[in-house]
Amino acid sequence: MRTKRPEATPTAYEPQTLRLGKGVVRRDGSDATIVAAGLCVAEALEAARVLEGDGIAVRVVDMASLKPFDADLVLQCAAETGAIVTAENHSIIGGLGSAVAEVLAEEGVGLPFRRVGIHDQFCEGGTTPYLMNKFGLDAIAIATAVRRVMEKKR
Repeated sequence: MRTKRPEATPTAYEPQTLRLGKGVVRRDGSDATIVAAGLCVAEALEAARVLEGDGIAVRVVDMASLKPFDADLVLQCAAETGAIVTAENHSIIGGLGSAVAEVLAEEGVGLPFRRVGIHDQFCEGGTTPYLMNKFGLDAIAIATAVRRVMEKKR
C-alpha cells in the first residue's frame, strides 16, 4: 500500500544513479539515522534540517534499492549512530521498516528504533501533501519519531 505520487517532480529533485543493493548516505549525522525510501527521502532530509536546529545531528540514508537489501549499511549506521528511524511511503508491514528490523534482530543489535509509514489500515484519496500529513509520513512526523528514539537513547 502506498500513497499516490505527486503530479510534478519535486523542485529539490536531483537525478541519481541507482546502484542495486546499495543505499546512499544523503546527509551525515552522528546522533541518529533515518533510513528512507521514495517520497519520504525528501521529508527525511527536511526533518534532519529541523532537528539540526535542536542540536540533533541526523544521518539520512536513501534506500532506493530494497532488493537486494544493503544490510551492511544499516549495521554501519546502527553502530555509528545508535538509533534508527525508517520512513517510507508504504505499509510499515513488510516494507523498508521490516527489512531494517530483520537485519538488526538477526545480528542481535538492540537500539532505539521506530518505523514511520502507513499503519495497518485502508487509505483514502487526496493530494500528496494531505495524504503525507494524514498518514504521518511528512517531515514533522519523521522528526517526532527521531525525537522519540533519542529519548530512549539517552
